[in-house]
Amino acid sequence: MRSLHIAAVAGAWLIAAPSLFSQTTPLAASELLRYSLDESMQQIHRALGAPAQVADAGPDLVNWFYKTDVYDQHEHSHQLLFRKSDGKLLSVTRNFHFPVNVDALFPEGSATRTYQFNAEWGVRVRETRSGQRLIIAMGATKAGATTTQIALMRPEAVRIFLPWLARQMSETTSAIPRTQSAVLAAAPKASAP
Repeated sequence: MRSLHIAAVAGAWLIAAPSLFSQTTPLAASELLRYSLDESMQQIHRALGAPAQVADAGPDLVNWFYKTDVYDQHEHSHQLLFRKSDGKLLSVTRNFHFPVNVDALFPEGSATRTYQFNAEWGVRVRETRSGQRLIIAMGATKAGATTTQIALMRPEAVRIFLPWLARQMSETTSAIPRTQSAVLAAAPKASAP
């Protein structure tokens, strides 16, 4: 009888374990959407603690890297980009060790578009807050596709780090204001992601 009980417990554990440790769509969606990009450096520090690494990303930009659920200690689970001069949060990038389906971030009827970097690689982008926040699924261009990286960005971060995307968006949406055409024209051509 005892061995039957142990077998039942072990069987239940084997069934439940994958869901306990997997990176599921609701987790990916809810985690990214908890950020408004209005958070200050102090608020992020209080909420997440000290970053695992801090690195300059440009003359007025700094990246904070976190490791919350990484399998490879050389990787980061979260990358938060701040402007140094005012501490403004410009983007939050979430990296996953295993590909996840992020369709919950792109609900039917949302302002979602697909953009191609080249024939093999593109992104799915959803505008929120009237185009002032962009949710970007790297490499997942259609429903059902999986990705290992999602980002919530202000349009100015897209112009800095994904100029090819900013150029395409300026031609098709209002997310990148027309007043930024000089910035887009001056942006260097992007290399492969």
